[in-house]
Amino acid sequence: MLDDYTLFVTQVVTLWAVLDPVGHLPLFMSATGGLDEKQRRRAALFGVLFAFGVLVLFGLAGQALLRAMGVSLLSFQIAGGIILFLFAVSMVLGDHRTHKGDTAAESAMSIAVHPIAMPIIAGPGALLSMVLLMDNNRYSPWQQVVTVGALVAVLAAMLGTFLLGGLIQRVIGEGGTNMLRRVMGLILAALAVNMVLSAFALWLQLPSI
Repeated sequence: MLDDYTLFVTQVVTLWAVLDPVGHLPLFMSATGGLDEKQRRRAALFGVLFAFGVLVLFGLAGQALLRAMGVSLLSFQIAGGIILFLFAVSMVLGDHRTHKGDTAAESAMSIAVHPIAMPIIAGPGALLSMVLLMDNNRYSPWQQVVTVGALVAVLAAMLGTFLLGGLIQRVIGEGGTNMLRRVMGLILAALAVNMVLSAFALWLQLPSI
């Protein structure tokens, strides 16, 4: 039991560092800037649920799928970093679409899938972490269940943080939200570049950056 508890705590700490519920709040706020409070709660709930499904599915089958397709984890990391970089650039430059032509429900669900579920929550780093934490060659089914439990705990904390986004947005105002979106976009772009360079460094056996 102690080993299971230690594994659970270790997994929670690891996933908390990767998913960073508090750090992702500005990204969530910017993505849902065109929604009202009810729509924002809907987008938060379904975004977290969609991300949970993607992370668990990829954690279980991602490594086998990539191997079957002849794609290495480094190639996946580079591709994910490029996609994340493009999303970050749209945040910095203010390319923020609110899907005004859709109904309220469709708009919230669309934003819940992209960009909240992917790439904000289930981004390249999170997907790679789940592959490593649920490695079928190293961990038993019970240990994988513990990992899923740790993921549930972290995503529950993230959902609670997102649901407070409306209150925080009212405090800092629209100008503060726009500023946070651009600052977080710049940080996200740097993170994406770092992911790509780290993959190339491992591939070419260069010193870490």
